Amino acid sequence: MVQTKHRKKSKPRKQRDGGKKHGKQDAVAEFCSQLDAMGLKIIQVTADGNCFFRALADQLEGNEEEHKKYRDMVVQYILNHREDFEPFIEDDVPFDEYCQSMEKDGTWAGHMELQAASLFTRRNICIHRLRSPRWYINNFSSHEAGMVHLCYHDGEHYNSVRLKEDSCEGPARPIIIKVDANISATGHNKMVTVNKSKGTFVSKLSMLDQFKWLWLEQDVRMLIRFYEK
Repeated sequence: MVQTKHRKKSKPRKQRDGGKKHGKQDAVAEFCSQLDAMGLKIIQVTADGNCFFRALADQLEGNEEEHKKYRDMVVQYILNHREDFEPFIEDDVPFDEYCQSMEKDGTWAGHMELQAASLFTRRNICIHRLRSPRWYINNFSSHEAGMVHLCYHDGEHYNSVRLKEDSCEGPARPIIIKVDANISATGHNKMVTVNKSKGTFVSKLSMLDQFKWLWLEQDVRMLIRFYEK
């Protein structure tokens, strides 16, 4: 089940290849079925480069239009913790230049922004993926924090995930997945555990290790797209 919230019309986008669009629609339908079996639904947010911040805003207050506020808070957190984040900036981009770019509307969020969002909101993050194990960014125990639930589409878009019975008025209702509770209850900086039978991916890592795993996933997707051209 996909639910779209009422919002202002966005600017027209260029028409995409029909075959690819149809394939994406099929993937979304399959993703919906996957989450439906867990009692969950996808809340679509606008795909305008702000999707991570829109999905985060929906999770925390039920209004994706507050995305700019969350972008600003994430960037400010990174600025305030420069020594923690600067080593992970790629392509030799100066730290200040990177942050200035990230402040701009439409700039895609990367792995640093997910980590920063978890830390400044004091919430762990669960990222659902189609036919793949879930990603977890766990910085707090279950006694300290709740869990933000997002879904990641085709390596380029985030949506919000809520309970099927959630009215979507206000913050997302808590989602309890048994494995989530087990993950959050463990100590910090544990090794990665993969449970193939249940399709779970448990990552309770240091910031460096989390980035390594996320970068690896992104690099693989980029290579696949390059050779598909």
